[in-house]
Amino acid sequence: MPTVGIMADPGLPESVCRRARDAVEQRLDDADGEDWTVVVERGALPLDPDGDIRLMGSAGALSAERDWDYLVYVTDLPRTYDGQPLAYELDRGTGAALLSLPAFGLWRLTARLRTMLTDLALTLHRRQGPEDEGDRSGEVRTPGVRTAHHAPGDGDLLVTLDSRFSALRLWAGMVRNNRPGRLLKALSTCIATAAAAGAFGIFYSSIWNMSDVLPTRRLVLISIVAVLTLSTWLIVRNGLWTRRSTVEQAGAGRLGVGSASNQAALDNAATVTTVVLSVALMYAVIYLVLFAGALAIVDSGYLESQLGHPVGLGDYAALSWLAASLGTMAGSLGSNFDSDDDIREATYSRRAHQRRLLYEEGNKDSHTGG
Repeated sequence: MPTVGIMADPGLPESVCRRARDAVEQRLDDADGEDWTVVVERGALPLDPDGDIRLMGSAGALSAERDWDYLVYVTDLPRTYDGQPLAYELDRGTGAALLSLPAFGLWRLTARLRTMLTDLALTLHRRQGPEDEGDRSGEVRTPGVRTAHHAPGDGDLLVTLDSRFSALRLWAGMVRNNRPGRLLKALSTCIATAAAAGAFGIFYSSIWNMSDVLPTRRLVLISIVAVLTLSTWLIVRNGLWTRRSTVEQAGAGRLGVGSASNQAALDNAATVTTVVLSVALMYAVIYLVLFAGALAIVDSGYLESQLGHPVGLGDYAALSWLAASLGTMAGSLGSNFDSDDDIREATYSRRAHQRRLLYEEGNKDSHTGG
């Protein structure tokens, strides 16, 4: 009865692996005719000084400790090989595989993971890979993209994405793994402050008149400025911008995310997108709160007397729109995320830093024990 252990990074990797577990187990039973056991465990492996995850060297010990026949590690860190996004790496000799979740992109994540986990387990069990032409039943499918296979050593296999849009797919996968919506809870204080500041706009006739005369394109522009201003503030204040020199000091191996400049650019693109989306969601929450407040507080007859024309929901929407923008800029620029843990979970630079600390701590412990 073969047992495959799936070790997944905390966050989205663990969540989708647990959702896929039962289906993967059933597919393995049906495909191989044996009674498979699939186990999902949370775990984060450290990054070495070269920016690589050295799974294969420790796979035997990890599997033996847990009584697993095969090990698949699912990480949320992006990896590349020869400049292309790396989908997975496997070593049939050790019975282990390392799968990079960002390579799956943005859509149908659980469905793609089910296919990949099933095929990886069967490949390790049959000890053959996609390049074996004799029997294609052991092929590992990477849904939705073309793949390129590299075999640097006996039993080793690296599979990269060679799609025209592979870089875009990797970036989208990184943003998906960051889960921008989860940052909303870390922005609760910021939301309260901005909503309180914006609420004052509901009571001032000057704001009513200004929102009445401003064209829609100007309101859109003000909203964009407000979101980008707060996003920039949060990135700068929390040190979320990755510098090339920082990447060079940390090291960037061939199985990292490419050159130092490429890694910094990729980290920053994912971080900026994540923070901007989070702030945009926060802005939408503030707008809805202020819109409800305007409807409840401002009498339509009084608003009509101030504006000099009949009013409808559109006038309340414009009033709340401008108040939300002003509140975001005026009330939240001094605010910050409520939790550093949430920042770490939502940005690659922070998570990679934590993995390097794990490596350093492990080395200290081994030296101390020696």
